[in-house]
Amino acid sequence: MDAKDSNAGSAPPPTKTHRPPRRIVTYVILGGGALTLLAALGAQRQSRAVAPPARVVVAPTPRAPEPPDPLGQTPVAAARPRVELVFALDTTGSMTSLIEGAKRKIWSLASFIAQGQPTPDLRVGLIAYRDVGDAYVTKVFDLDDDLDRVYRRLRSFHADGGGDGPEHVARALHESVHKMSWSQEQAVVKVIYLVGDAPPHTDYNDGYDYQRASRAAAGKGIQLHTIQCGTDQSAEGAWRKIASLGGGQYMAIHQDGGMQEEHSRYDDELATLHDKLGRTAIGFGAEAPAVAAAMAVAAKAPAAVKAARAGFMAKNHKAVGGKGDLVESIASGSVKLADVQADLPADMKAMPMEAQDKLIGEKQKERKEISKRIDELTRLRKSELDKREKDAERAGVADGFDVAAKKALRKSVAAVPAAGLSME
Repeated sequence: MDAKDSNAGSAPPPTKTHRPPRRIVTYVILGGGALTLLAALGAQRQSRAVAPPARVVVAPTPRAPEPPDPLGQTPVAAARPRVELVFALDTTGSMTSLIEGAKRKIWSLASFIAQGQPTPDLRVGLIAYRDVGDAYVTKVFDLDDDLDRVYRRLRSFHADGGGDGPEHVARALHESVHKMSWSQEQAVVKVIYLVGDAPPHTDYNDGYDYQRASRAAAGKGIQLHTIQCGTDQSAEGAWRKIASLGGGQYMAIHQDGGMQEEHSRYDDELATLHDKLGRTAIGFGAEAPAVAAAMAVAAKAPAAVKAARAGFMAKNHKAVGGKGDLVESIASGSVKLADVQADLPADMKAMPMEAQDKLIGEKQKERKEISKRIDELTRLRKSELDKREKDAERAGVADGFDVAAKKALRKSVAAVPAAGLSME
């Protein structure tokens, strides 16, 4: 018997529990493969669901420029209101007291204007007039924003001559209207004060006519106020007519100008601060001598004049008129320190630029502190003087030159609302 046959005879046949049928095995294999395939497909779908999409690079769309941030911009200074005044003053012998009083009061009027809201830019012109045959008929000083220079010019006026009654008022009016560099804008407050005690000559036939000049002032938007000193009846008629034709106001004051001494309890401290403020100025360049001259004149002024001048300068962030102060010029940005080295005073030239800059910064800081105190005292001083003026008005005391000028100016400002200025 071969081996195949012996093995077949001795081993028992397999049962169903030990050897599954071939069809079942096939199903199991196929079923397991299908399940595996389904699992793989499911995993692939799941991976596609959670995977980030492919990145697509798109060119950026140009953006419109955003509006500038106002907080990040350098503020542009708003234009200040403007006031232009011309004083045509009779300087014949009978006007001595008024001329001397006007010299004391010019800073009072300037300080009053500086208290306007907002603080206006101010230019002042002067005309001194007399008559044919006198030392001069007119002296004309154009509108100027350097009030120290205006003050020096006014101080040069002296009353003399005259004596025959009428003066050459017509020429003074003509030149007030036509020889001044008046602004052309309608929003500027423009005023002429004609101050005198005698009627105009009407017999010269030289082309000057006070009525025509008065109408010309009104045509240019200039308000023409007349301030008559004394009680000359022939002068009063002409003065009233001039004011009427010029769209202004007629006012009468005492022959001597009727100006009361202006003083307050704050004047001494203001005078001290005035001198300290002056010492913060540094003259430079061609204007340095003018700065020194202005400060020398101011230092000799009475306390009341210093008080009024200090109020004007502090309101305008200055220590001296004109453009020759290095501290103010640097602060306003009109010059740069590096550009004016050759124009500096000798002691500053010897300093390194860092030391120069430090010195200017210290002066600016000192000026700011002094000006703040001056502003405080000037408001108190104004309140005291305003009360005194109202008391005098209630008592029937006639207005002086300065009070009359302030009253007329308030009306002129109110008549030009486009100026954006309030004097209340």
